[in-house]
Amino acid sequence: MIKLNDEVFLEENMKKYLCLFILLILTSCTTLSPAVNSISQVEASEISAEIGKVTEGLKNAASLNEYDKLKEVFLPTFKNNIIVKKIQEYDLSGLTFVFSDVNVVSKNKANSVMVINFATASNYYKLTWKKTDDNVWKISNVAEKK
Repeated sequence: MIKLNDEVFLEENMKKYLCLFILLILTSCTTLSPAVNSISQVEASEISAEIGKVTEGLKNAASLNEYDKLKEVFLPTFKNNIIVKKIQEYDLSGLTFVFSDVNVVSKNKANSVMVINFATASNYYKLTWKKTDDNVWKISNVAEKK
Protein backbone atom coordinates (compact mmCIF):
# COMPACT_ATOMS: atom_id res chain seq x y z
CA MET A 1 0.00 0.00 0.00
CA ILE A 2 2.74 2.45 0.92
CA LYS A 3 4.66 1.50 -2.17
CA LEU A 4 1.64 2.22 -4.37
CA ASN A 5 1.20 5.71 -2.86
CA ASP A 6 4.91 6.47 -3.34
CA GLU A 7 4.68 5.48 -7.03
CA VAL A 8 1.63 7.71 -7.54
CA PHE A 9 3.41 10.58 -5.73
CA LEU A 10 6.52 10.16 -7.89
CA GLU A 11 4.45 9.90 -11.06
CA GLU A 12 2.56 13.14 -10.30
CA ASN A 13 5.81 14.96 -9.48
CA MET A 14 7.40 13.73 -12.69
CA LYS A 15 4.46 15.12 -14.68
CA LYS A 16 4.89 18.48 -12.94
CA TYR A 17 8.62 18.54 -13.64
CA LEU A 18 8.06 17.51 -17.25
CA CYS A 19 5.48 20.28 -17.73
CA LEU A 20 7.79 22.79 -16.06
CA PHE A 21 10.66 21.70 -18.32
CA ILE A 22 8.52 22.12 -21.47
CA LEU A 23 7.28 25.49 -20.25
CA LEU A 24 10.86 26.67 -19.69
CA ILE A 25 11.85 25.57 -23.18
CA LEU A 26 8.91 27.43 -24.72
CA THR A 27 9.59 30.64 -22.81
CA SER A 28 13.27 30.58 -23.70
CA CYS A 29 12.40 30.26 -27.41
CA THR A 30 10.00 33.22 -27.44
CA THR A 31 10.98 36.83 -27.23
CA LEU A 32 9.15 39.87 -25.99
CA SER A 33 11.32 42.38 -27.83
CA PRO A 34 10.09 43.80 -31.15
CA ALA A 35 11.12 42.15 -34.38
CA VAL A 36 14.42 43.11 -35.95
CA ASN A 37 12.77 44.11 -39.23
CA SER A 38 10.31 46.49 -37.62
CA ILE A 39 10.31 49.89 -39.24
CA SER A 40 9.64 53.22 -37.62
CA GLN A 41 6.94 55.49 -38.96
CA VAL A 42 9.57 57.94 -40.21
CA GLU A 43 11.40 55.23 -42.18
CA ALA A 44 8.11 54.00 -43.65
CA SER A 45 7.26 57.55 -44.75
CA GLU A 46 10.68 57.96 -46.37
CA ILE A 47 10.32 54.66 -48.22
CA SER A 48 6.83 55.62 -49.39
CA ALA A 49 8.17 58.96 -50.66
CA GLU A 50 11.01 57.24 -52.53
CA ILE A 51 8.61 54.79 -54.18
CA GLY A 52 6.26 57.70 -54.92
CA LYS A 53 9.04 59.38 -56.92
CA VAL A 54 9.56 56.18 -58.90
CA THR A 55 5.83 55.87 -59.64
CA GLU A 56 5.72 59.49 -60.83
CA GLY A 57 8.60 58.72 -63.18
CA LEU A 58 6.74 55.64 -64.39
CA LYS A 59 3.60 57.70 -65.07
CA ASN A 60 5.58 60.33 -66.99
CA ALA A 61 7.46 57.72 -69.02
CA ALA A 62 4.21 55.94 -69.87
CA SER A 63 2.47 59.14 -70.95
CA LEU A 64 5.39 59.88 -73.31
CA ASN A 65 5.81 56.25 -74.44
CA GLU A 66 9.41 56.20 -73.22
CA TYR A 67 9.81 52.44 -73.03
CA ASP A 68 13.49 52.53 -72.04
CA LYS A 69 12.63 54.51 -68.91
CA LEU A 70 9.82 52.07 -68.14
CA LYS A 71 12.25 49.17 -68.43
CA GLU A 72 14.46 50.80 -65.76
CA VAL A 73 11.61 50.64 -63.22
CA PHE A 74 11.49 46.82 -63.35
CA LEU A 75 14.05 44.40 -61.94
CA PRO A 76 15.52 42.36 -64.82
CA THR A 77 13.81 39.05 -64.09
CA PHE A 78 12.50 36.65 -66.72
CA LYS A 79 8.88 37.48 -65.90
CA ASN A 80 9.49 41.23 -65.83
CA ASN A 81 11.31 41.10 -69.18
CA ILE A 82 8.25 39.47 -70.72
CA ILE A 83 6.00 42.13 -69.16
CA VAL A 84 8.18 44.93 -70.51
CA LYS A 85 8.18 43.40 -74.00
CA LYS A 86 4.36 43.19 -73.91
CA ILE A 87 4.13 46.79 -72.69
CA GLN A 88 6.24 47.95 -75.65
CA GLU A 89 3.60 46.64 -78.04
CA TYR A 90 1.03 49.23 -76.90
CA ASP A 91 0.57 52.98 -77.00
CA LEU A 92 0.57 53.92 -73.31
CA SER A 93 -0.17 57.62 -73.76
CA GLY A 94 -3.94 57.04 -73.52
CA LEU A 95 -3.72 55.06 -70.28
CA THR A 96 -4.04 56.44 -66.77
CA PHE A 97 -1.85 54.90 -64.06
CA VAL A 98 -2.98 55.16 -60.44
CA PHE A 99 -0.99 53.80 -57.49
CA SER A 100 -2.21 52.98 -54.01
CA ASP A 101 -0.45 53.88 -50.80
CA VAL A 102 2.67 51.84 -50.23
CA ASN A 103 2.62 49.07 -47.62
CA VAL A 104 6.19 48.92 -46.31
CA VAL A 105 7.10 45.35 -45.36
CA SER A 106 10.78 45.87 -44.51
CA LYS A 107 13.61 48.25 -45.31
CA ASN A 108 14.11 46.46 -48.64
CA LYS A 109 10.59 45.39 -49.57
CA ALA A 110 7.21 47.04 -50.06
CA ASN A 111 3.86 46.33 -51.70
CA SER A 112 1.33 48.47 -53.50
CA VAL A 113 -1.50 48.26 -56.00
CA MET A 114 -1.40 49.74 -59.49
CA VAL A 115 -4.57 50.51 -61.42
CA ILE A 116 -4.43 51.01 -65.17
CA ASN A 117 -7.46 52.82 -66.60
CA PHE A 118 -8.41 52.96 -70.26
CA ALA A 119 -11.74 54.60 -71.07
CA THR A 120 -14.15 52.79 -68.74
CA ALA A 121 -12.06 49.65 -68.14
CA SER A 122 -9.70 49.23 -65.19
CA ASN A 123 -7.12 46.55 -64.48
CA TYR A 124 -5.67 46.06 -61.01
CA TYR A 125 -2.17 44.73 -60.32
CA LYS A 126 -0.35 43.88 -57.10
CA LEU A 127 3.20 45.22 -57.15
CA THR A 128 6.11 44.06 -55.06
CA TRP A 129 8.89 46.60 -54.73
CA LYS A 130 12.48 45.79 -53.81
CA LYS A 131 15.39 48.05 -53.06
CA THR A 132 18.42 47.29 -55.19
CA ASP A 133 22.07 47.47 -54.18
CA ASP A 134 22.14 50.94 -55.78
CA ASN A 135 19.48 52.13 -53.27
CA VAL A 136 16.90 52.38 -56.05
CA TRP A 137 13.39 50.99 -55.68
CA LYS A 138 12.29 48.72 -58.52
CA ILE A 139 9.30 46.52 -59.24
CA SER A 140 10.27 42.93 -58.58
CA ASN A 141 6.89 41.29 -59.17
CA VAL A 142 3.60 42.10 -60.86
CA ALA A 143 0.51 39.99 -60.25
CA GLU A 144 -2.97 40.61 -61.57
CA LYS A 145 -5.39 41.30 -58.75
CA LYS A 146 -8.66 39.46 -59.19
